[in-house]
Amino acid sequence: MPLVLVGMLLAAHPAAAATLTRITGFGTNPTNLNMYLYVPDRVAARPALLVLVHYCSGSASGIFNGNGHDYVTAADRYGYIIVVPEATRSGSCFDVSTPAALRRDGGSDSTGIMAMVNYTRQRYNVDPGRIVVSGFSSGAMMTNVLAAEYPDVFSAASAFSGVP
Repeated sequence: MPLVLVGMLLAAHPAAAATLTRITGFGTNPTNLNMYLYVPDRVAARPALLVLVHYCSGSASGIFNGNGHDYVTAADRYGYIIVVPEATRSGSCFDVSTPAALRRDGGSDSTGIMAMVNYTRQRYNVDPGRIVVSGFSSGAMMTNVLAAEYPDVFSAASAFSGVP
């Protein structure tokens, strides 16, 4: 096969599709959460931002590829960005009950998640009026915590299953 044809075939491969990417050094993270970010291939000019929070014993990839998969499909279609926090403590549940968790900037998981939101807002042209949060089970409880502590940040919240 001529080298020109081989070069054309290699160049014809599509670009790598968007993937869930781990982000480190995103800011204040008192409970050592992991941050994952999904930026679709085509981002809207002023994208919305979804914080998608997993269930106990879950993971970022688990919710991204499982219960939250329809959110990913919609992100690809509408061009919004998804932040997926991941709990690292035993049981992989989010802290939704300690005094630190239940106080704005209190120094628990909600503080780390807000650092993820701020990191993403600083790097993308996120529409501040379209930052939302959704979660399942333990993530549903964290959804309520975030919506209550930061009503000036989250314009909507949806909590599913468990103890929403």
